[in-house]
Amino acid sequence: MQYTVIQDVVVPTKGVGKLFYMTAISIPLPGTGASFYWSVSTEVVIEGSVEPQPGIVVLEGNLNMDDQTYSQWGTDDEYAIDWGLQQLGFTKAI
Repeated sequence: MQYTVIQDVVVPTKGVGKLFYMTAISIPLPGTGASFYWSVSTEVVIEGSVEPQPGIVVLEGNLNMDDQTYSQWGTDDEYAIDWGLQQLGFTKAI
């Protein structure tokens, strides 16, 4: 899984989310757009690991991308990730 490091999202009852994940949950048909599952997880430090590792999920849900937005998506998955972050009001960490 590929996670995107985001600015902290504080969920008082669960922790501080630092990692964003999004994956398609439907195969889009012409005129239907696409559906995605997304989650924000805490980050766990694992000795020797280069990639960020997720801990507990503090937020999750589904997003629907309309057909017009989907039609502008080329081959770069960053397009969908950036769209998802914008829809949810999250920001990539610098």
